[in-house]
Amino acid sequence: MKKILKSLGICLGVILINQLLISVGFFIMGVANGAYKSFNDPNQYILIVALIGDLITIILTHLMFSVYDKKLLSKNLLKKVNLNEAIYISLLGIGLSVILLSITGILTKLIPSYMEVQNQLQSASNSFLQIIIVIILIPICEEIIYRYIIFGHLKKNYNIVCAVIVQALIFGVAHGNIVQGIYTFILGIALALIYMYSESLTGSIILHIVFNLMGVVIIPKLVVISPILSYVTVIVGIVCLIYSLFKIMKKYEAVLYK
Repeated sequence: MKKILKSLGICLGVILINQLLISVGFFIMGVANGAYKSFNDPNQYILIVALIGDLITIILTHLMFSVYDKKLLSKNLLKKVNLNEAIYISLLGIGLSVILLSITGILTKLIPSYMEVQNQLQSASNSFLQIIIVIILIPICEEIIYRYIIFGHLKKNYNIVCAVIVQALIFGVAHGNIVQGIYTFILGIALALIYMYSESLTGSIILHIVFNLMGVVIIPKLVVISPILSYVTVIVGIVCLIYSLFKIMKKYEAVLYK
């Protein structure tokens, strides 16, 4: 019971701090916009607020860990991943983005309110700064928070299947809406498995970056160019998914047969 309470304190504590910081950021932004009309388009600052919240969360968590002489951020945080593994992970990211975007399209028809969130994400592709934030910076921060801190704690203390599912569930719930919650839950499972596969946070960061790049920038632009490209994208995505899973599973098989 004591171990479970400690885990709840660590996992939920980190997320509550993160969500509180982001909420405070949104509140300050809203007050400033209401009082001074500071922002022509407040939506363009949402990702910046989220990034700042993630960064402060990581810093605060690092300081809390330091009290107990545990180094959270160190030079070993991002170990190198060999080129072949990076390619397989990238192909998996392409395949996952295509499949999960297709699922998202179906869910959006059932839950039209998600269109507002989708439009906010798509608007990020209109700004170079926002593209960098959503494709590179936020994935790095989220991997440190969800895979390195939360999943890292869970896999040390619990059954690995339980650890993978719980961290993915936390990752999904933290996104705050049903549609995003569903596909980020599935993505969270893949990210945890790749983290273990590559034995490095770099692996899950690569997957997360490719997923966001495809989902926010590349696939939406391809679909707009021509409806035929939608079918081509799905076919390419399925091929990438099957091929990458085949290559990745070979490493797991090699470990098992040893």
